[in-house]
Amino acid sequence: MEFSYEIGIAAGISFVVALALLNFRVVTAESPIYQCLNLFGALGFTYTAISPFNPGLFITETVWALVAVFGLWKIFTGRSKKNADKPRVA
Repeated sequence: MEFSYEIGIAAGISFVVALALLNFRVVTAESPIYQCLNLFGALGFTYTAISPFNPGLFITETVWALVAVFGLWKIFTGRSKKNADKPRVA
């Protein structure tokens, strides 16, 4: 697989940048930038897990990518804001 090393490095950088931005409070978990960095990182590591096949990494990163897509879906459909307005029942 061509460029798998480069893609893996870019994926790792994407994850580290996302976490650093979150920890330094530049972005929040509800930020599209944060979710996109996580998605790109997960997709990159999923690609590198294909050949040679690494099932643990492949499954973890596929799930991570799906979670990031769900986060983006919530952001762009306004689901998280709608739920924040509802009172919580204990």
